[in-house]
Amino acid sequence: MTEKWNCNEGARMIKTELANRLQESGLFREVKVTENGILCTCEPEKIRDVARLMQSLGLRTVLTVEVVDFPRTRKFVLLYTFTSLEDPKLSTVLVHVKTAVPRDRPEIDSIADIFPAADYFERECYEMFGVVFRGNEECKGTFFLDKSLERAFPQRKRP
Repeated sequence: MTEKWNCNEGARMIKTELANRLQESGLFREVKVTENGILCTCEPEKIRDVARLMQSLGLRTVLTVEVVDFPRTRKFVLLYTFTSLEDPKLSTVLVHVKTAVPRDRPEIDSIADIFPAADYFERECYEMFGVVFRGNEECKGTFFLDKSLERAFPQRKRP
């Protein structure tokens, strides 16, 4: 008799194995398996190494790069979400990578040369929050037709 594949159990096994490999890489301060995927925390200077690791593990798609503004703690938290669109088993897993940059000097290296789709997300993060992605020459006025809004960073919260 053939054993039936339990999708939930299979996804749980894949998440656990992937989380172990992420932890073993030494790039993360924390790796946590959650119901919705894997949440990793890293230092901002490691983001390019993290991006290359995701590629090597088969997670070849960056779904989002998001910014959350925390004015009281004077930092921006960046959240990168990676997955695979090619591997059916890996496509059930989302890996979220969280890092933070200081609000008074919001700079981080770009991953757009590793994940081309990140280019658009990085440009949006720059224009809305003022986060500079070093190495991404496209981070300039893209979204606003009214040039008076450039460098206004409308999504920044007031301290």
